[in-house]
Amino acid sequence: MSDNDASVLWWERVEKEVLALTTSSPSDDRDKKVLPAFMKVQDHQLDKETGTCIVPFQVEIKTAVVTITLDASWKAQPGDGEDTDSSCYPNIPPRITVTDGASCFPEGSTIQNGDLVTIDCVWAPSLQLTDAVLNIGLKIKESILQQEPFHPAPKESSQKEEKDSMMSSARAAIGRRLSGLVTSKNNNNNSNHNKNATINSSSSHHSRSSKKKASKKLSSSSHHTIKVEEVRIGAEINLLEPPWVESQGIYSCKAVRRPEFVEAAIQHAALESGEQVSSGGSGPASMFRSLTQSAKNVLQESFIMITDNHIVEMTSSKLNLSVGKVTFAIPIDLLAKLKFRRQESISLFFKTAPNDPLIYMCPDSADAVHQIQAVLKRHGVKGKHTNAAAHRAIGEALHLVQEIQTKELALRHDPTVERVNEIMDLYRQAAERFEAAGDVRHEEVVTHMRKFLALPVTVGILDGTYTKKTPDTRTSNKASLEGEVLEASSAQLNYASEEEEDDDGKDKNDDDGKNKHTKKKDDDKDFEANMESIMKEAKEDLAHFATDDDDDDEDNAVPLSSSAPRVSGAGDSDDIVDDAFADLDAMLSEADKELAELMGS
Repeated sequence: MSDNDASVLWWERVEKEVLALTTSSPSDDRDKKVLPAFMKVQDHQLDKETGTCIVPFQVEIKTAVVTITLDASWKAQPGDGEDTDSSCYPNIPPRITVTDGASCFPEGSTIQNGDLVTIDCVWAPSLQLTDAVLNIGLKIKESILQQEPFHPAPKESSQKEEKDSMMSSARAAIGRRLSGLVTSKNNNNNSNHNKNATINSSSSHHSRSSKKKASKKLSSSSHHTIKVEEVRIGAEINLLEPPWVESQGIYSCKAVRRPEFVEAAIQHAALESGEQVSSGGSGPASMFRSLTQSAKNVLQESFIMITDNHIVEMTSSKLNLSVGKVTFAIPIDLLAKLKFRRQESISLFFKTAPNDPLIYMCPDSADAVHQIQAVLKRHGVKGKHTNAAAHRAIGEALHLVQEIQTKELALRHDPTVERVNEIMDLYRQAAERFEAAGDVRHEEVVTHMRKFLALPVTVGILDGTYTKKTPDTRTSNKASLEGEVLEASSAQLNYASEEEEDDDGKDKNDDDGKNKHTKKKDDDKDFEANMESIMKEAKEDLAHFATDDDDDDEDNAVPLSSSAPRVSGAGDSDDIVDDAFADLDAMLSEADKELAELMGS
């Protein structure tokens, strides 16, 4: 912006604001700024040619009268080298001085006539002259009424001198520190140089041979890589060199929970490193190290790396991902079980603390688990892949099997077709639950359902020929009154004669009835034995699920053991095959047909 444009803007601004202060009816009511009753404008000097804008104010507090002068003149002149756009009002606040009445201030005040007063506000170009003078007027009123000392604004020369003295003292302190460090370093170098010169003068040929050996050692150590067995907390590793470049995978993660033994190992390593750093001295070097470490922590990101022998948690800078620092490392052989939620988290259970997992937030949790399974398979570890949905389905199926057994026992006491239909429906539900979980026991459930339909009890109930056994009620009436003679009726006499005639026929049919009853008991015993075997398996599974159940929808558990070189369940167990459902539907439809035929006959 040119000087002319800046001066035009300045003039328009001050003219508008001064007119608003001095006139009672300004043209624009929005710009009207009403001063309080204890302040009033005495006069004003406003000249565009000379760039003058001076407005004196009078502040009356009881008997005290203080005169202040506001100066918002155009200070910058053409050719003086100053930036006229930023060195004039409204970009800077106006200057306000106490021109008269300094003696009215309370005791302890250092203000004098002609001193500059500080405006106690953060100045912005949106503020106006009224805001500045009102701030000073209120400060004067508060000082006089509260009897608080009033002080002038600090002079620019004193501020500059104070600032220069502070800078010079800081420079001197830094210079002394640096000179001390340089002196100590030079002394160390001189002592080392003298020692080396003495050794070289006494045995020069030994030094040549030692140099050759040292060069060979350095060349061999440059090609040496850290073995996986040497992984330790705090070690820096180069991810572009073997064996780290040959790792199974590196995944971004964030540790949300660590076992106690892991925390103890990390703290122990931190204490050791802290002792080494503290032994190195204190002062500017330690301060710079702490600042550097703080900056590194802001740019660091955590990763989990899976190698053939270890699970390594490390941190790496976002600016250089080729170098990492080991946070924690544990042999993969100590892994007992792992769980994961797809695209969310992974939980690692170690043999050291089976009930205290190491939990990471990991977006690629499923891929990380598959890589761990591949490594464990090469180590000869077998596992079982399950998920929470399968757990719940199997648990529901086992509860249904228990309910089936209870209702079958109750069927003998209340033999109705409704109970048979209810038991058949429970069989179907149990078979569907086992099939949804991918459990082969759904075939056993269907087999037991067919056996249940073939039982004589079930067939008799569906045919309507089954009769419930009732206790013999033909007993003498011992409750009759003594001395009373009861005569038998003709119907009772006829029944007694018929009963005597039927005794012979009953003896003939006793053998056939006993054979049928024996066969029926054998069938019932076989069926009960089969149901007891299912219930035994159900109780074992329920005990397992009660201790290792999880409510996460996508939580996959892989219990591990090294008894055989086999890994099962490498794929997702929640993928259901349509052919298996088709087989189940076919078996259930056959059972329905058999039930319909029995009921129809």
